[in-house]
Amino acid sequence: MTVRIRKPELNLREKISELDKPSGVAGEAMLRAETPQEQFNLIGAGRRNLIINGDFRVAQRATTYTKTANSWNVYGSVDRWGIYYQNTVVAQNSGVINGSYQYYVSVGNTGTAPDNHFIYQKIESGSRIVSGKPITISFMAKSANSTELRLRGRFMDSATTSGSVNSGEKTFNLTPEWQSFDWTFTPVDTSANITRDFLIIVDTEITNDTVSDIYDLTNFQIELGKVATPFEHRSYGEELALCQRYYLDLSAHQSGQSFEKLGMFQGSNNTTSGFTYTQFPVTMRARPSLVVSSTASHYGIYQGSDIVCTSVPSLNSNCTKHNGVCIISASGLEAKGSGIFQENSNSGALLAFSAEL
Repeated sequence: MTVRIRKPELNLREKISELDKPSGVAGEAMLRAETPQEQFNLIGAGRRNLIINGDFRVAQRATTYTKTANSWNVYGSVDRWGIYYQNTVVAQNSGVINGSYQYYVSVGNTGTAPDNHFIYQKIESGSRIVSGKPITISFMAKSANSTELRLRGRFMDSATTSGSVNSGEKTFNLTPEWQSFDWTFTPVDTSANITRDFLIIVDTEITNDTVSDIYDLTNFQIELGKVATPFEHRSYGEELALCQRYYLDLSAHQSGQSFEKLGMFQGSNNTTSGFTYTQFPVTMRARPSLVVSSTASHYGIYQGSDIVCTSVPSLNSNCTKHNGVCIISASGLEAKGSGIFQENSNSGALLAFSAEL
């Protein structure tokens, strides 16, 4: 006996439309990811952003700085962002961007040549991290003058800034309103030296560049992979610690304090000299150099009374986890006595340690 089984009729048009349901931006990104590592990065497991201080919140040195000469390895304003050309002005600002209050950096010029608005960040030993791999750069920017903005990738030796190898370049057209941009490319370091740094250069060094080409920049991110993910907002404490590995400022002034404390004066060698010891909050990248004011009277020691220093502080010992600073005073110290190392009466004393790339 033959048994016939009937199935309900299928509407092929409806079934095909079901397959075309949108998966959303996140779903599309997951589908486009080519490796498990890219999918791992997309779901936010682990840190993604290779840039430090990409939202320009940390400014240990100053909130505004003007470069005085063309040179590498000069950091004057927001942490980790170097400045190359003289007359470049870098200023930390804040405002409402896409409905939320946040920091950004403004890059301009004093109005004198050269006109290039050139900032950069070095990713330490970046060749090992990014060479031969697809990376995606994303950021937000605007310009009241509708400036063209150029990004360049470059590999460079850390110590000498020599052996420069350019790897990738792209230009973006800015408008007076904030916009989001991204760029995916594969940088290749032909030197095969995995200790070289990877620089990302942001500038307006383009044909007909003028001093009016001011731009604002924030939420700068570099990540491995071919997909731009939302900006990674790290806590301020974590971002500050990342910055302090390269530069540590111990002289942040407190409002209303006439004598800012710089550290404990550990002991006097005699009545005219002594030293203070500093334990760093983080391990620095390398043995740092000491950064101080050029005026000795900015510094003082308190031992029952205020004693003004007659020479600027200098290093006594030097390592990545702590530092000894030699303090010199003309007279009046208690031999083998302790005290407080301090700024002298609102003078603007600077005491910092630098291990910048």
